[in-house]
Amino acid sequence: MRVTAYIREPVGSLLDVGCNVGAWLGECARRYPAARLAGVEINETALQVARQNVPSAELHHCGAENLPFPDASFDYVTCLEVLEHLPAELRPTAFQEMQRVLRPGGRLILTVPHAGWFAWLDSNNMRLRLPWVYRLVVRRGLRDANYEKVGREVEWHYHFKVPELEQLAGPGWRKVAVRRGGLFVYPLMDWLSWPFYRLGRSEHPIRRLFERIAGWDYSIDFGSASYGVMLVLERDSVTAATPSAAVQLTGSDAAPVT
Repeated sequence: MRVTAYIREPVGSLLDVGCNVGAWLGECARRYPAARLAGVEINETALQVARQNVPSAELHHCGAENLPFPDASFDYVTCLEVLEHLPAELRPTAFQEMQRVLRPGGRLILTVPHAGWFAWLDSNNMRLRLPWVYRLVVRRGLRDANYEKVGREVEWHYHFKVPELEQLAGPGWRKVAVRRGGLFVYPLMDWLSWPFYRLGRSEHPIRRLFERIAGWDYSIDFGSASYGVMLVLERDSVTAATPSAAVQLTGSDAAPVT
């Protein structure tokens, strides 16, 4: 599931919603040096790192539900492993905002956990599935303080089905592609990587090896059993989403654009 397969060059502008420390934006800066890049992130600590990693990008401290950009500002919006962190009531608004800032014909590339066979292995949910174990082992998560600053809590790491995503997206889109990937190895590598993140050793060679193994697993489509899913939507040239409108997705899965 390569995000870049659905990005057509030349790229004029790209917004990354939930940019974290700017890893993806940094790759975009290398791939598309002439593009205007922007990002938003709710984690202020991560955003400070992103500003160092991608000084050329326009970065803002805010959530996906309130994007500080004018209408039709971007050719591409990416939202990679972010929607599952939002409270359920904010997800439709996030889709509306991402559509609003896209130009007509612009693309939204979204990845989220999928409701596959091994969704129960998601390590991010240990704090809520086994709270006493979490408090005993972790005491306090690294993200808690940043969420508290904006009046939010760390949410249950939700795993979506594709029809749910399409309903949340609302009207005004053309569906370009749905791709799935990962099974058991991907969440297992996440569990093994956790101690390295906790100790601030995310660049350790062993942790990077786990990442490569997870990437290999994620590149294989296991169908409805898959652990993750990518949805690529293109904003309709005429219709824009409204909260009360019915779902009007059109089109079908297309071959990757290269």
